[in-house]
Amino acid sequence: MNGKTPGEWMLEDMYEQPDRVASALREAGSKADSLAAVLEGADFVVLLGRGSSRSAATYAAEVFRNVAGKPAYLVSPAQLGWGTTATDLRRAAVIAISQSGESREILAAARRALSLGARLIVVTNSPDSELAALVPSDLVVDYRAGVEVAIPATKSFTASLAALLGIAMSSRPGQLSDAIAEIPRRMTQVLHDERARFTTLASGFVLAGEGFAEAVAEEGAIKLRETLLLPASVFEASEFLHGSINSASATTTVVAIAADSVGAHLAAQVVEGGLARGATTVYIGSNPPPIGGQVVTIPEVVPEWVPFLAIIPIQFAARATSLREGLDPDLPSGLSKITRIENSNHVPG
Repeated sequence: MNGKTPGEWMLEDMYEQPDRVASALREAGSKADSLAAVLEGADFVVLLGRGSSRSAATYAAEVFRNVAGKPAYLVSPAQLGWGTTATDLRRAAVIAISQSGESREILAAARRALSLGARLIVVTNSPDSELAALVPSDLVVDYRAGVEVAIPATKSFTASLAALLGIAMSSRPGQLSDAIAEIPRRMTQVLHDERARFTTLASGFVLAGEGFAEAVAEEGAIKLRETLLLPASVFEASEFLHGSINSASATTTVVAIAADSVGAHLAAQVVEGGLARGATTVYIGSNPPPIGGQVVTIPEVVPEWVPFLAIIPIQFAARATSLREGLDPDLPSGLSKITRIENSNHVPG
């Protein structure tokens, strides 16, 4: 199709990730003074995103809480943009994340945030977009993922994480320099490590992670749903252990991701519970405990860097399983790069 092999575009995008992440971190660093001023003047951070950008927002909430020391929350763009909320956002830094910068839902929410007094930062792959035009250029972080032809987000997801990490580190130049030097190198290591792979049946999926690993679970589930057209559920690891684990069975693949010591303890319990119920299990993390099932070991890094590494094995698995099922992961049926959710005439705003 179109002179290409199925899955070719997705693989090319995946191998570009280290360079794209480095570019996004440098871009955020180049605007550090303006970004730091917005954060320092804010009491809390509000994150807006949908699809893979929502997964990035989940990551960002952890980054701003743990790295920047700011309370951070995800808000429904539809509810903020088209709902009746009257929240005072004059002490908020609102960060709108959108690959295209043209999502009606994100645009409506960003405009509403500005009307409620927020300072707005835009994180996008499209610096000439309608969303980017809402703020001065020094508050637009172009995460420089380049053209992503494959429908599933890979390099645009990890580049958006890098932009968000760079914003959180805008007043910490030493930490940002370390991230620029080390994250791309570690990603390259995982991309070229054949042991950083796992196999899975095309069945139902559960992905679970705690803390920084929750964003990996969210994004991994999107990749599996997009490429395989199959259900994939997402849980905080601790939440999954509270009853929902009983949904695991011989037709389920359970993927547990660990980003820190607490997450590793919980991920091990998720795997043990899945195995006890006959599920196929995968543990992704550094220093894995002695448990059964498949284990994917990634390099040991600080927790906020783990998502850059842990998502790669899931990207590979989604692509490989899609190809095995006779599908083309580059062009999943019924999807496009931009999802347009329009406002109803019956909804205020």
